[in-house]
Amino acid sequence: MENRPNEDSVYCGRSNCRSKREIGQDCKDPCGRREHQSLQEFEEVIASAGDKITPLTFLKYVSTNKAQRNVGDEVEKQAQKFANEVWSRNDIYEVFARLEPQPDSLEIEERTLLEKTLEEYRHRGAALEQNLRMEFLEIANNISVLESDFNRVLNEITTKVRCTEEELEGVPPEIYQELEKDGDHYLLPLDYPTSVPVVTYAKNPETRKIMRIALDKRGGKENSERLADALALRDRQAKLLGHENFAQYEIKRKMAKTPDRVYEFMNDLKERLSPLSKKEKEILREMKSIEEGIPLADTVLELWDLFYYHEKLMMEKYTVDQNEVKKYFPMDSVVKGVLEVYQKVLNLEFQEVDKANVWHEDVTEFKVIDKVSGKSMGVFYLDLYPREGKFKHYAVFVILERRWKEQYLLPVTSMVANFQKPTSSQPSLLTHGEVETFFHEFGHLMHVITNNTKYARFGLNGVLPDFIEVPSQMLENWAWKEEILSLLSGHYENREKKLPSDLLKRMIDAKLLDIGTFQLRQVFFSLIDLLYHTKGAEDTTDEYKKLFIEITGFELPEEVRPDAGFGHLMGGYSAGYYSYLWSKVYAQDLYTKFEKHGFMDEKTGLEYREMILAPGGSKDPDEMVREFLGRESNNEAFLKSLGM
Repeated sequence: MENRPNEDSVYCGRSNCRSKREIGQDCKDPCGRREHQSLQEFEEVIASAGDKITPLTFLKYVSTNKAQRNVGDEVEKQAQKFANEVWSRNDIYEVFARLEPQPDSLEIEERTLLEKTLEEYRHRGAALEQNLRMEFLEIANNISVLESDFNRVLNEITTKVRCTEEELEGVPPEIYQELEKDGDHYLLPLDYPTSVPVVTYAKNPETRKIMRIALDKRGGKENSERLADALALRDRQAKLLGHENFAQYEIKRKMAKTPDRVYEFMNDLKERLSPLSKKEKEILREMKSIEEGIPLADTVLELWDLFYYHEKLMMEKYTVDQNEVKKYFPMDSVVKGVLEVYQKVLNLEFQEVDKANVWHEDVTEFKVIDKVSGKSMGVFYLDLYPREGKFKHYAVFVILERRWKEQYLLPVTSMVANFQKPTSSQPSLLTHGEVETFFHEFGHLMHVITNNTKYARFGLNGVLPDFIEVPSQMLENWAWKEEILSLLSGHYENREKKLPSDLLKRMIDAKLLDIGTFQLRQVFFSLIDLLYHTKGAEDTTDEYKKLFIEITGFELPEEVRPDAGFGHLMGGYSAGYYSYLWSKVYAQDLYTKFEKHGFMDEKTGLEYREMILAPGGSKDPDEMVREFLGRESNNEAFLKSLGM
């Protein structure tokens, strides 16, 4: 791209190839110029297709129009089928395979592009014999439909839990008072801004139980069957490629390399956390015994009691009331503060677009400018509140990836979240945990925007799945620093009134409260994912329940199907949920450099941007971490973050 045709002859265009050819003639040099061009042209075709397809599939997750969501769903299925067919093409694979013996003929980034392209083709079965390749393709198409349908069901859920005001005692009235009613009953949706406060604050245990059961029934029998079918098909895929199971097939190209390493990591955490969790739950059980006036010997701490008594203990032991804390975090202050932090740390400038081109009135649009060079870097959107038919969790969607096409085409991305909506009496207020979530998701946005590679393949979706959470998790730490929270906070009734220092100190003191119990749940999610993808499961619900009580100590009700709502396993994290805890090790280690030099240190921030974010998926994560830290990574900071 740097060597453009001029005069009567032209160099091949590779740094190691100096053979000249006449314009209009093919290069005869063994560097394989035509294959070089084919590789780049193929990458451009795939990226260009993504430019057209992704904005349509995005509608499935954000549109208020069901017909549009249905079209987005159908486009998503067709796009997956198209991708499966492309990556199963043996003829294309063999063209690129001819370049493999001559990697030195390629620039560094193109060499990585070749490696990743060949790896993807082999991973998708392109090197198999014809009959096996066709079987692999059919399986891949079936899995794509199962995954798409699984997530469509979760996005479209309209279940409402009926509760009277008396049954909602303890829940802040602003959570439910403007919801739809049926007689004396409020109709509570399962969206996080409603369901989480109910299971956290409802004094009536039956109310908490009803909401928890409703949450764990999402997806129903049909989604459980879709998951079971997908597991069986994935296992067959892995065996077609000579692997013992899907986890082995999937993890081999991640940082962890083998399921055994993941099991070792998780089992070590399980052994460390289990005794701590046992002590924590005993304290909560004693609290329940006293509150309900029943003998301790007859008291059972249920799953729907966990958050309720955790909050009560936080209030009693540390005088931290999250309903008071969130009054200091109105959404506009949080957005303004988070943007200010990221602009300073990453040397960027965000400009809100006045006449935004958006899909809903709640959405805001921002342009990003590089303060170092003055150049535009891309566009991001904030879609922060729940609505019917919208994606129910928190995620960043890449709408357009950055890439080179005669000039750099800039990325477009959106945070899709589900924070509490403003009411007639007060603005949207965030708990401190939600402030952390905002920092986390915004970190993903910046990973997309600050990418500095030539190829779309190395964008956010090209980052290794067990490293992709690292940058976002690292930046969660900013939500615990007083100098940062002074930028974010401002009491919604008096914006000059910041979060009090003594309250923040008590919050920090309470940071590790029940850490063993909460982290064991993350260990469970990782291990059930591995169990599904190593040993398989005839009954995914039954296996989920058995392992859940074994690891967490909580027994689940007969009627629930939590596996049917486990969207991660049907949305890119199959045999990969371990990535959250695995990434935390690297995230906390990277954080130590900011601890040393300052959380708002622009030099460290620019190094972080250039060494960790800018390479996207084009470099080995261990190499990037080594370069940034100046040493090998270790788990000391991670264990310290768990109080160990």
